[in-house]
Amino acid sequence: MHSTRRGGGSRGKGRSRNSRGGIGSGARAVIGRGARAGARRGRSRTGAGNGGSAMPAAAAFPRPPGRSGHEAPLKGDYAAGFAAAALHRSGAELAGREARLRMNEHWTQRFMNGGRGQRSGNPMKRGRAFADGFAAGLHRPGGNWVPVALTRTASAVVVVGPGAGTEALLQLLRLPLEEIVVVLDGAGEADFTRIRALPDITIVHSPVRIGPDVGLAVGARMAASDLVLFADAYVPVAAEQLAAMLAKAQAGSELVLADVSGQLGAFRNWDDPARIRAFMNWSLGRPDLSANSAAVLPHVWSRPAMERIGLRLLAVPPMAHRAALEQRLRIRCSPVASAKPAGWKTGGGTAPEAPERLSAGDHIEALRAAMREKGARLALPDEVRRRSAAGGGVP
Repeated sequence: MHSTRRGGGSRGKGRSRNSRGGIGSGARAVIGRGARAGARRGRSRTGAGNGGSAMPAAAAFPRPPGRSGHEAPLKGDYAAGFAAAALHRSGAELAGREARLRMNEHWTQRFMNGGRGQRSGNPMKRGRAFADGFAAGLHRPGGNWVPVALTRTASAVVVVGPGAGTEALLQLLRLPLEEIVVVLDGAGEADFTRIRALPDITIVHSPVRIGPDVGLAVGARMAASDLVLFADAYVPVAAEQLAAMLAKAQAGSELVLADVSGQLGAFRNWDDPARIRAFMNWSLGRPDLSANSAAVLPHVWSRPAMERIGLRLLAVPPMAHRAALEQRLRIRCSPVASAKPAGWKTGGGTAPEAPERLSAGDHIEALRAAMREKGARLALPDEVRRRSAAGGGVP
């Protein structure tokens, strides 16, 4: 497997770091031990994006009238962003990821250290106003960056198969991410060239198909950040919704799931995968999660939570979800307009029913594993049947 980085800016000296291994000895034999350049550690605040050039401002946000482009309550944040940019105008020119990282550091400081008054209002709108002011202070177009007040580093992992577009990656490039790790799973030269043209991307290229779930686990080992956002290359999700998920992880959640409840409608209209996911949550004591699961992209893990359940389990999302429930991780859900089960890719010629059968099988295996540990009834009491009267049976 080959690893390459495409990036702008010069945020300190980069250093090479070998991959932390595959998902197991068998996977290493297939994937190899690629290297990645420029891993960074130890940053207290971070961000990433695409410099505001990949998406026109008008397409990103319809800006309200006014000199700053923002309503009166937000002009203070815009002015603060403009003033923060002045601290960097006298030095080396900021560009690409470096500009976004610095902008997000200033926004984090303003939002978290400014007292209750500074933390009031809509954080998303205020952050966008601050980012626009910062961009204007650097004489760059605004309307594209989506800040998140982070005191921990954050990265994204995406598995790209043959024929995937770049829309999902463009949304990620608007976020304050340390890096975006793209695992090319059996993609061809045209796919590699298309992804390589994007700025600030770390590419891990596997010429053989390893599967999207295994690809996510490989990417998790490559990303060195405190928070890891797993996203889908085939179903773009707005950066604003992804930012809300990162904010919940920053607030202390160890696993943030995409809330798909609003897409399901009445129970009679649920598809089989949704019912299976809901049944697992109910059986393992979290009926409040409904059909939300780590088997659905996007979702966010904290690094300690991933290491607690074991990185290798990420290669089987239902097993990772079961482990998260059994470990009693702090799990929250965040609304996402478009999300789908991990591994349900449209590329590569896979029949539509094949991923569904695979997902159902993984969920059944996860439930079996839970039953082996907790008993056939998963510690749920049977308050209806008196099995003892029949002289046996499951208590």
